[in-house]
Amino acid sequence: MMIREHTGSDPSSPAVWRVESVPSSLDVGFMLAQRGDMSVWDSVLAKTQSAGRGQLRRQWNSPPGNIYAAVRLPLFAPFITAGASVAIGLLTALALRKFGWPVALKWPNDLIVQGDGALCRKVGGILLEERGGVLLAGIGINVAVTPALANAEMRKNTTLDATSLAQTGHVPPAPEILWQQLVNYLYLTYTADSDFASRWKIQAEQMLLWRGETVALCEGETIERGILVGLSTDGGLCLRTGGQVKEFFSGTLRHVEDVSLKRAGYGQ
Repeated sequence: MMIREHTGSDPSSPAVWRVESVPSSLDVGFMLAQRGDMSVWDSVLAKTQSAGRGQLRRQWNSPPGNIYAAVRLPLFAPFITAGASVAIGLLTALALRKFGWPVALKWPNDLIVQGDGALCRKVGGILLEERGGVLLAGIGINVAVTPALANAEMRKNTTLDATSLAQTGHVPPAPEILWQQLVNYLYLTYTADSDFASRWKIQAEQMLLWRGETVALCEGETIERGILVGLSTDGGLCLRTGGQVKEFFSGTLRHVEDVSLKRAGYGQ
């Protein structure tokens, strides 16, 4: 069963298609777009997924109680650039901050919250897919459930443990209510800011985890160490290493000490 709702009283506001258990909210989104029922900023919200996709397209367990959404993005800057993942991550992080959670961005597509002391944990992630001129952002956010054990095999090589919004001490509303608030914020913030395409990089850098600190970028057997300087205009990661600044577009980012007791380098 599919239920279509609007995020606001205005019929032109984004629509949310709510579904029960599906293989993937992204797959449902592409199906709706193909039949003409998925406009820009419309989204799909699944209660559970049986074949959700995570980083590197690995299957992700999706128990009830969290957000498993797919939102259609406009084919305009910055979403037509290599920085699209970081840009939608920025909007999502800003939305979560507005509603009370101290979220930072871990390049390129992770949402991080800071817990007691300076402990950082992953609360969500973003995956972009494009098919036939339709660009969707899959957005997963742990609202009430931390699927750490179910996804232990998948997360064994990551740097940060998982958490949920509920575990931060700031109690979230039900996933369907929270998603309506978040996606409406994404839509209104993007459409109201005519300069977003030129300003998103500066905002994203201010929320970048480990900015100004020594990190290691790992890809296969290659490890590149350096100071995390910020982002390139295309959303690449900029590291100062060997007396020069290098730009990277792939890899797994780790703190050089391989610990998560570091603050996001806001404004550094």
